[in-house]
Amino acid sequence: MLKVNYLFGCPNCNGSISVDRLHAGIPCETCLPGAVEKLDIRTIYDLLVKYSTLKGYSELYMDLEMYDDILRLFKKIVGGEPWSLQRYWLNKLVRGESFSLSAPTGVGKTTTLIVYSVYSHTTSLFVVPTKSLRDQICEKLKKIGHLVSCNKPEEDKVNVVTFHSINKNIDEFVRIKPKLLMVDDADMILKSGKTTERIAKVLQIPQEVFDDTIKMLRLKRMLRFKEDEDLINQVRELESKILGYKSSVQFIVSSATLKPKGYKQMALRFLVGFEPSTIQIYNRNVIDSFTYSNNVNELVKEIGDVGGLILVSKDYGKKYVDQITDNLNAEGYRAMKAISGRKFLEKFSNGDVDFLVGSASYYGVAVRGIDEPKRLKYVIFYGVPKTKLPLEDSLNNPLTALKIGELLKLDVTEYRKRLIYLSPAELQAVKIALRNKVSLNGKLGDLVEDLTKLKDIILDTIKANKIDKLVSDSFVIKKDTNKHYIFFPDIITYIQGSGRSSRIMNGGLTLGLSVVLVDDLELFDILNKKLRRIAEVTFMNFDELKLDEVREKLNKSRSDGSGGRSMNFKTALLVVESPTKARTISKIFGRGVRREIYGIPVYETIIIDDHSNTIIYTNIIASKGHLTDLTTEELGYYGVEINDKDIVVNYSPLYRCMSCGKTITKKVSTCPYCGSSMINSSEKIVNAIRLISTEVDEVYIATDPDQEGEKIAYDIYSLISPYNQNIFRISYNEITKTAVLNAIKSKAKINESLVKAQIARRIEDRWIGFELSSVLRSALNDNNNGTGRVQGPVLKWVVGKTSEYKANIGYVVDINIGDYVVRKFFKTKKDAETFISQLNVKVTKIAERTSTIDPLPPFTTDSLLIDAYSKFRINSSLAMKVAQELFEAGLITYHRTDSIHISPYGISIAREYLEKIGSNDFVGRSWGNEGAHEAIRPTRSMDVEELRKEIEENPFQFGIKFTWAHYRLYDLIFRRFIGSQMSSATATYTTYEININGELYTVELPTKVHGGFSSIYGIRVYNLDESHLTTRIRKGSLVSLLTYADVIRLMKDTNIGRPSTYVRTVQSLIRHGYVVESKKRSFLIATNKGQKVYEILNKYFSDMVSESRTSHLITKIDKINRNELSAEDVIMDLLNEIKNIKLVNPLQSEQYV
Repeated sequence: MLKVNYLFGCPNCNGSISVDRLHAGIPCETCLPGAVEKLDIRTIYDLLVKYSTLKGYSELYMDLEMYDDILRLFKKIVGGEPWSLQRYWLNKLVRGESFSLSAPTGVGKTTTLIVYSVYSHTTSLFVVPTKSLRDQICEKLKKIGHLVSCNKPEEDKVNVVTFHSINKNIDEFVRIKPKLLMVDDADMILKSGKTTERIAKVLQIPQEVFDDTIKMLRLKRMLRFKEDEDLINQVRELESKILGYKSSVQFIVSSATLKPKGYKQMALRFLVGFEPSTIQIYNRNVIDSFTYSNNVNELVKEIGDVGGLILVSKDYGKKYVDQITDNLNAEGYRAMKAISGRKFLEKFSNGDVDFLVGSASYYGVAVRGIDEPKRLKYVIFYGVPKTKLPLEDSLNNPLTALKIGELLKLDVTEYRKRLIYLSPAELQAVKIALRNKVSLNGKLGDLVEDLTKLKDIILDTIKANKIDKLVSDSFVIKKDTNKHYIFFPDIITYIQGSGRSSRIMNGGLTLGLSVVLVDDLELFDILNKKLRRIAEVTFMNFDELKLDEVREKLNKSRSDGSGGRSMNFKTALLVVESPTKARTISKIFGRGVRREIYGIPVYETIIIDDHSNTIIYTNIIASKGHLTDLTTEELGYYGVEINDKDIVVNYSPLYRCMSCGKTITKKVSTCPYCGSSMINSSEKIVNAIRLISTEVDEVYIATDPDQEGEKIAYDIYSLISPYNQNIFRISYNEITKTAVLNAIKSKAKINESLVKAQIARRIEDRWIGFELSSVLRSALNDNNNGTGRVQGPVLKWVVGKTSEYKANIGYVVDINIGDYVVRKFFKTKKDAETFISQLNVKVTKIAERTSTIDPLPPFTTDSLLIDAYSKFRINSSLAMKVAQELFEAGLITYHRTDSIHISPYGISIAREYLEKIGSNDFVGRSWGNEGAHEAIRPTRSMDVEELRKEIEENPFQFGIKFTWAHYRLYDLIFRRFIGSQMSSATATYTTYEININGELYTVELPTKVHGGFSSIYGIRVYNLDESHLTTRIRKGSLVSLLTYADVIRLMKDTNIGRPSTYVRTVQSLIRHGYVVESKKRSFLIATNKGQKVYEILNKYFSDMVSESRTSHLITKIDKINRNELSAEDVIMDLLNEIKNIKLVNPLQSEQYV
């Protein structure tokens, strides 16, 4: 029986533990002798105490005890059970964690903090924005009978104070040394550097540490622009000083919307280990509508109800806020401006005011500061919410300047080429230099100079052509009183502002109404299109609404909750493989926040499932690939112990050297490769995942949907099972909102057949690789030798072609007839020259036919790698790296696939794109049967030019730095996919007879192609024009060397490779020095070392590394995948095969030098 054993991970002693004990949630046999059975935490604790083996498990037990204590207190104070989110917060709070509380109003953030402040029995500081909120909290605490102090600093009490009091009496609050600091509306910290510094003092952060952190952050910023060894050393020195500091004050942040930007704010974020900002939740239950009226009073009459918020577009100014307020009051309504403080909200909540009027500004109190679910029913936007800037100022953003230049038909191609590959830091430096009219050095300085000239050209062109208006797909430029301004629709302000009418109340989401008074058709059209894509908002014409029904629904959702959308809350941990993927998922569900656990980044976001009305508060962490590997400790046969009954496979954590980057699979204090003591263990990531798993309701493991991803998922599942039993495997082929939500809905268990197949393949790789490598090291007296079963055939091909190439070196004459090339080989240069001197070429057209051509299927991994090389000379290593980044950025589907199938959703993307460009050539094709994966395709109907525009508008949205290779590969994938969903093309094939110096050649070539898919995915056509005849002599061979593409094709044809191994196999040969890749054309050439290795393998182990034997083994692995073959049988067959290697030692029979 196949068994897995980890050499670490016991939840009590962190020692060796079997997988069946982990799955049962119990410690190892040394700690807890006896049979494997599921036991609860308290029973396990008691048994460990009984056996005197209690160690780390005490922490798990104590956390549970504290959690139960605070639950009892919560029920006593509140009179009911906490919600899922409250349980999550309470769990973190009793552990002493510092973090941000992210949730909409109405889910009990303040209640949770009140309960915890009572539970903590320590000097606490509760900082709130207003006196009224301070008084409310104080009153609640007094009713509970707890020691409380309002606005006066006292030890051993909960001190509830306003920001004003903190700023005024900072020394008094520092003096009481609070152990718990809770901040409501942390924007007060984030907006003011002075307040941030005062909060740092309350947190007892030494001034020297705070100043050093600011200095370190400044130096790091400087390093973005230039490499400087002295700066690097300064940063390292400051980091070593700062990292030794740990705050003793627990810091909790609630209701923050801004991101920390200033150095003081960023220093605080660095020192507390999380962003003092909270997730923005864009869950809405809003009827979105528009009207062309501009009469607010008439609109209010039509709606027929009070309880409205009127948001005036910023370009109208305060004058219109006053005017609309006065007009409403004159009509007999009670209206009040929402401009500062909190009095307006108190009056509105109490029913003393019918309407609030404020500015449609994202940072304004009317957009961010109003949470009144019962009374606020609708929002009226007076004018499309927009940002207005002087045109000249907007040109300081070079990407905006490019778009305007394009609108004016200026040639901005060279500017785009220079801008598109800048890093975020470089682009920001250029913006600042243009805005402040300062110079930069080097290439950035030249770019700033040229962009300054472009600004002048744009302004002169607009003036010379008397242009009053320009409209793009993201902004409108208009002339106003002899000056040009640029207007951008404010999407976030619309989402946030309209969302004020739809809030959490009684466990449900109230229904809201939003009405935009359209004052600019073009801007509204841009707003509409962007909102439809970002937030799936669809606008209705206000005049077509049945207002009686709408009014009834608005009120019903607030009266008894029955008309609102009921919401469920859940907490989850989502584990992915890469940090880029973690960031991407965090972004697609709204603006998340980042914190660190044991130095590991964790992204917090809200995943909203509108269909089940579930809000999933989600922590996202990256495993960074495998967390374990077959151990190299001296256990069994290369980590595998075999006895009469079982095959026990032992896994170690991964130890990575921070200096040389090597990975080690046994415990070491120094790197065996470079001697460095800077060793990082994957145990740190395991511990971070374990910690979060104890806090959440469910764990979703979303590693890559392949054999390796399944093994990573299995390791995570096993190692965290003692901490959470609600663990699920989720899988998606693309990183989009829909795909992730569907994956969560379809959550499943680990596929153990896939896991067993990976284990068998890894054992084979280890056994064959280590034994053959041992032989090669002995034979060649070189430690950098290694090979495996798949590398053997590939090395054979490369060595064979290299030998043939060298044996047939001579001279090649290229005869270019128009765009068709005929090649002739000669042994000597003289023969080639003689041939050219006598050259006589005659081309005769002898036949012509017309035929239809069907499109090619979308890409699989091998076909993508082959085309990337043949079309753009992108070698396979770079192509796979770029494809990985495009997948992780959410732009393409999973790139390791041998399927050509396209899902209905994929087909709809092609239909949408072809309709968008006005093509009638759509023919949906599913391309084969549905399997585990799809073919490689784009995730959106966005071609490469649209992608460029998106990146120009927001260069950082995809989290990767785009290069020419990213654009080329994306364009290739996009065109191939769209072409695969189009009608056939019509081609003309022409047959030519070519006479070259008396030798006759007959060729049939496509000479015309039109219609169907050819408009998107072109087919090469030829023009044999003998009047355009050129020749070239070059050194070459009768035999061509192999490229990556050739090797991949051979691996696929001989069934010795899979999408995940194509590139890795060749890279391994290059890494060991057996093969080199030519610089110009990426040919693979065998080295002398590679030749010697092949000779040894061919002489002694030819059968073992043959194509047929390798293919046979891969077929066996596939059968294990499908549960058609036992992994144990395959492993035992391997063991018998290995014995043949151990009988042979080449050194005993022959000496290789």
